[in-house]
Amino acid sequence: MKSIDLHTHYLPKGYVAALEKHIPGDPDGWPTPSWRVEDTLDLMEKHDIAYSVLSLSSPHINFGSRNETIELAEEANELGKELTQNYPDQIGYFASLPLPYVNDTLKAMERATQEQKAVGFTVPTNTRGAYFGSEVFDEVYEQLNKQKAIVALHPNQPQLPMNATIDLPIPLMGFFFDTTMTMLKLFQTRFFEKYPDIKLIVPHAGAVMPILTDRVAGYFRNVEGIDVYEISKKVYFDTAGRVLPRQLPALMTLADPTHIVYGSDAPYTDARSVDLLYQDLATTPLLSEAEKQQIFDTNGRALLARAFK
Repeated sequence: MKSIDLHTHYLPKGYVAALEKHIPGDPDGWPTPSWRVEDTLDLMEKHDIAYSVLSLSSPHINFGSRNETIELAEEANELGKELTQNYPDQIGYFASLPLPYVNDTLKAMERATQEQKAVGFTVPTNTRGAYFGSEVFDEVYEQLNKQKAIVALHPNQPQLPMNATIDLPIPLMGFFFDTTMTMLKLFQTRFFEKYPDIKLIVPHAGAVMPILTDRVAGYFRNVEGIDVYEISKKVYFDTAGRVLPRQLPALMTLADPTHIVYGSDAPYTDARSVDLLYQDLATTPLLSEAEKQQIFDTNGRALLARAFK
């Protein structure tokens, strides 16, 4: 089944060097994988992936230096531009941004859009404790909304609270908690009401939101006057990670069925696991063939319509 992969990663050399410099060992408690564009292309051929949108994973590129953050974003975006030019029918990328530096981020957004051929942007759930959804980034959201941009959220190490990981690798639980906290922040700040044209992709099938929504929906309705169920229909969700047999069916009770897209999470998810998860999704009796077609291909193709023109 042909597919569009909206959650897959690349690792520029400068980013890898920065990880080795600032976080010796395994960042997030998870090994940093090797990566070559040939690996992405091989994976695409094996799984009949027609188009992959590359982005940086966690940790975010801000290690405490403004200049370094700007340089790492520029390097990632230049490599994304090069790969897009070399493989225009197969590869696109989400531009990285030097958050939380607002003015530098606005400049990077303009360059990524006008010169570097990005199909959208990737943002961390938080960068050094500044959470996506916080009002401090209002100028950034305004520009993203003006562009009607695709914005792929990616989990980062939780800052509130740090003990959310309880000494386990951060991707196991910490990523899910940080993604969910960010979603609640977005509801609280009326992000979706103020910036309705941003197409936000929430990773890993919405993290804990599918099972938490009923718990928080009443609060947001009564205290904030917000309909969480209605807003959730406007959000996009990817299927990166192990989402079956429980998480994805729960998400499908919450999300618009045309807003769920495929994600492999390669190479942080190794090739064997990508294959197993792909087959699980392709063969599960929990989804109809029409629903599988939507998730693997149709929804992603519609979301990226501008990139395919």
